[in-house]
Amino acid sequence: MKFLAQKSVLSPALSAAKLVVPAKPAIAIAGCFLLRLKENNLEITANDLTGLGLCLNIQVEGEENGEIAVSATDFADTVSNAPDGELTVSANGLNLIVSWGEERDSDLTGRSPEDFIKTPEIEPDNHVTLKVPALSLLLSKVAFAASKSSDNRPSLTGLLLEAEEAKLVSVGTDSHRLSRIYIQPEEGETFSLSRSSIVPPRAVQALLSATAAVGDTESAISMGFSETHLKFETPNVSVVAKLLEGPYPAWRPVIPKSLPISIKFNTAEMLDVLHRVNVSADKATHNARLTVQDSTMRISAVGSRRTREKIACIYENPESSEPLHLGVNVSYLMEILKICGTDETHILVNGEHSLCEILPNGNDSELLFLLMLVRLAE
Repeated sequence: MKFLAQKSVLSPALSAAKLVVPAKPAIAIAGCFLLRLKENNLEITANDLTGLGLCLNIQVEGEENGEIAVSATDFADTVSNAPDGELTVSANGLNLIVSWGEERDSDLTGRSPEDFIKTPEIEPDNHVTLKVPALSLLLSKVAFAASKSSDNRPSLTGLLLEAEEAKLVSVGTDSHRLSRIYIQPEEGETFSLSRSSIVPPRAVQALLSATAAVGDTESAISMGFSETHLKFETPNVSVVAKLLEGPYPAWRPVIPKSLPISIKFNTAEMLDVLHRVNVSADKATHNARLTVQDSTMRISAVGSRRTREKIACIYENPESSEPLHLGVNVSYLMEILKICGTDETHILVNGEHSLCEILPNGNDSELLFLLMLVRLAE
């Protein structure tokens, strides 16, 4: 195998593929890339041995077809630290040489491609097509709410994908907060999603990183699902991953039908206040009290020291003229407000001890957040 490639093309592709490779592989071959050259197409394959596999393609100047497995860390680091410009990569038996000039090169020990652990082939029976930016939006708005620990309920670490009428709906929750977003699939493309799938966020992150590295950022993604696996494909990237096992919580009944109490406020002003209050909040609970009356919201937390703040708001409570007291996790609320990304945020509640619905600009047609309220001592 022998090819010439610009560092600016090869290095980003290797960095993206390396994200899939285990940091501490149990066996040496598990920490390798499989490089396969056919004419001017270089195929780079990596997997993590737990069901996540990535294959990406870049264009190079091929001189001799072939394939070899090589340490992902060694190859990516060698290319990353090479001088800018054209690199020559050649394999002689199980020896891989990266050179950037006369008597300027680095030798790497390769492995037999026959030993590389192959990514499983799947036959999807459910399909949907999205553009890369739509999948990126889905990840950015939903993944934060998924659980970070798989100890008790592994399904909560994933993103639920299912069909609702002609739209794709995605949900993330860790039982303390929930995010839901609707995404419109591409018109004229296949949309056949007859069952729910719980997608590991790493699979989406791997695809997005790879598409950015190879220039597929505006491409359509063919998303296929079998009962156990998913397959995402763009023109130059393919990702296969094992779906997470359920069951996933029934999320629709959790969304309240009617929340009569409404609070609207400036998002940036609220975030500024919450940053200061969070300094004083208990480091274990991050709890704070929101007291709303008339056109003022007062925010306070008591921990190592007390901080009190207030902001203007638009408050509507048809049931009472008494002050409304809400207990919230400040860190969770701040994270949601940042993800809202709107000038104004709308909070709806039914009382002091249930949950609150958080809507960007008061519009729940596409994006909605739920946050459990906490009980605070008087």
